[in-house]
Amino acid sequence: MESYIEINVALNGKHFFATAQRSIRTEADYKSIIKIFKTKFPASEGFEITATQWSAYGKPLELR
Repeated sequence: MESYIEINVALNGKHFFATAQRSIRTEADYKSIIKIFKTKFPASEGFEITATQWSAYGKPLELR
């Protein structure tokens, strides 16, 4: 299974940037990074931060 967390930042309701798929792979990474984002991109200055956890599953198939 491949899983990652994407953080999106909007400024005044418009997309500002998002993290790359390779950036945040674990819950521990997310918890430390989101603290920094909240400081650097405060709501009081028009920023909105959202996060989504994405997962992809694969199933091995028998070759016939």
